[in-house]
Amino acid sequence: MKNVIILTHGWTGSSVFAALLGKAGYWYGEDTFQKTDYDTYENLKLVELNNQLLSELGYTGNREHEILSSNVLDDLARSAEKIDLAPYKQFLENCQQHRPWVWKDPRLALTIRIWAKLLPLDDVTFMVLTRDDEQAWITSNLRRHIQSYAFTREYNAAITESIKKFLYEHRQEFIEFKFEDLQLTPEKTLEALNHFLYLRLTMDNLKSVYKFPLYKKTRGLKDKLTAWLIYLKNYRHRYDTHSAENKL
Repeated sequence: MKNVIILTHGWTGSSVFAALLGKAGYWYGEDTFQKTDYDTYENLKLVELNNQLLSELGYTGNREHEILSSNVLDDLARSAEKIDLAPYKQFLENCQQHRPWVWKDPRLALTIRIWAKLLPLDDVTFMVLTRDDEQAWITSNLRRHIQSYAFTREYNAAITESIKKFLYEHRQEFIEFKFEDLQLTPEKTLEALNHFLYLRLTMDNLKSVYKFPLYKKTRGLKDKLTAWLIYLKNYRHRYDTHSAENKL
């Protein structure tokens, strides 16, 4: 079994996919990053190292509220030549002792090019996760990450494009899902995931990690209306998605 790295723009149900891979024996760390209402299944040490890496690289942007640009990624890659990668290599070696492992952290959209210098890429495969833009926008605003729908669409597209560019440049095999694939057509999605990773995950495995009703999207009309009210209430404090100075 190859190790798996999940690459995503966030709010894509990646925690469900990571938990599902845990059912197949993938290791997601000794400790995981816990939010107030759910486990992200993100290796806590990976999150800490990604934050440390971005600091060492001199990244001063706001990754959750600025559109990702290729210039920023190029600058980060160049800056990596000046820092000591030994702590990151040590972390990777520890992960290899627990293989197969799964990495998941939205910060990887910014740091994966640096990790690629250390990773045994022939022993890793990738999963790209996206989500219906409207569903992502609703979820973001419900969680008080205030942003316009136009920003959500542009933000998600920019990150997904940069992720695929990295994978194509490094000739890496990957599988792509929308969160809605897992929700609306779970059997078909499990079949594709099993085929790609040579697993035997079942619907019982999925139901044990996903507590919401299947065959329907998470966010309905009520959530959409609530998200609009939250957005409009915070309109003056929103991020202007079309302002050049807000872009990375």
